Amino acid sequence: MKNTLVVVADLGCLKAYRLDTTPVQHTPRLELLEEFSSNGGTPKPSEVNTDSSGRFPRGGAHPAGGMSDGERHNLALEQRRRLVRKLAGRLSQLLHETGAEDCYLAASREIHNHLIEELEPALRARIVRSVHADLTRVDKAELLAHF
Repeated sequence: MKNTLVVVADLGCLKAYRLDTTPVQHTPRLELLEEFSSNGGTPKPSEVNTDSSGRFPRGGAHPAGGMSDGERHNLALEQRRRLVRKLAGRLSQLLHETGAEDCYLAASREIHNHLIEELEPALRARIVRSVHADLTRVDKAELLAHF
């Protein structure tokens, strides 16, 4: 049997399992290799958004001066992109470390395509089954039924 990884991911975590078969009955069995949490403690809004001096326009003679009004446009989108890149990097590392020939990937619908796009083409080719679903909370005994 080929060396196969089963990976489930959402924006907050990634779980990787090795797919084995029992020697006597040849039934599939999943062994947890790693559980990776990408959020690592969400920062407080006050740590991300600051009102440091020079960031806001000053009142006075020229209230509409050239200074920024301090709004952070698309901050959530940028944080999401960074988390997806982090997950893709960890998935790439797992595929290299384990030498997996095949990979079954289940990722939440919102990040699935972005996660695959972040992978190298050689690693993308190893993904043989792909599911657009968040299966991170599914029991490992029921996980293979979704593939």
